[in-house]
Amino acid sequence: MRRLLLVILFSPCLLCLGGGVHYWAYNALRDLGIGMGNSVWKPLGERLDHKALPDELYVGEHSAFYTTHQSSGEGTTLWRVSATGARRWSHFEGAVCSLANAGNVWFGLLSLPSPDRRDERIFKVVRSHDEGRTWEERGVVRNLSKLLVVSEQEVWGLGRELQVSTDAGQTFTRVPLPGERNSVTEQLSRGLDGTVWLVGPTELFRISEHGKHWTHEPIKGADLQAGGGGFLAGRVGEALAIRRDAPGAEWIPFTRRDHWVQDFSVSGDTIRVVTGSVDPFKTGMDLWYHHSEDGGRTWEHVDTDLFKMAIAGRERGFGVELLGDLYGYVP
Repeated sequence: MRRLLLVILFSPCLLCLGGGVHYWAYNALRDLGIGMGNSVWKPLGERLDHKALPDELYVGEHSAFYTTHQSSGEGTTLWRVSATGARRWSHFEGAVCSLANAGNVWFGLLSLPSPDRRDERIFKVVRSHDEGRTWEERGVVRNLSKLLVVSEQEVWGLGRELQVSTDAGQTFTRVPLPGERNSVTEQLSRGLDGTVWLVGPTELFRISEHGKHWTHEPIKGADLQAGGGGFLAGRVGEALAIRRDAPGAEWIPFTRRDHWVQDFSVSGDTIRVVTGSVDPFKTGMDLWYHHSEDGGRTWEHVDTDLFKMAIAGRERGFGVELLGDLYGYVP
């Protein structure tokens, strides 16, 4: 329906109707929203200024945020997103590398220039107990670029090393695992029964007791791209597919588009996947949303018309169009 309205809007016979048709079509699209499996994403406030489109999107259990970086100098603005729109929320001195949430606490990883103005940068962990309104400094870390928050005390970091904190980000300890770490191709996620997963292109580590125990499984015949909640996702042959983390489980293809997994969320048997084109010049910039309520046996697929998206839990998430319209279903 969204694409039909756009075709009608820009057909030659209607262009002469001018601004009235544009106004009707624009509002019709906003009224329809975007069907996303078990929810409908509605417009979130007014269109954003195209000069201040989001850099990164984050969705937690109780809040949704996006960040914008200053065009000159250091600094990042944090915007909180609600059903009525986006509101400037707080400001960081430095660049935000990662934000992560569990329960009522958010943690962030900031990159700042060193005090003596050398080329080296310092990385600080910050924490918020009031849904991102105020932040307190915790510890200074090295070699980290991503965070995973398990609880108010347990925070994991991934960069050139895998590290874990059990004192709310004040100090971190290296977790020695075989091989070399790569925060571009590897992902941290919540597994089952209190485990943390480190998902790499060809292997899966299941880690427990803050890194004291772990198991390693080489994954053959698949390029792993995401995982969590008892499921793995990756490219198997010509398809993107999911698989339960269980002995003898088979890969279930869900799309044959030339895409890669950009975001992944599992809640029980509800599996939600956001995919984007491997080559946008060939297959477009639109992100696709894939939704299953039965553990991957059947799927719904949506061309979202969005170019950035973030999802969490069973229904939550939001995204932005190139023109600046925010759509979502947020806490």
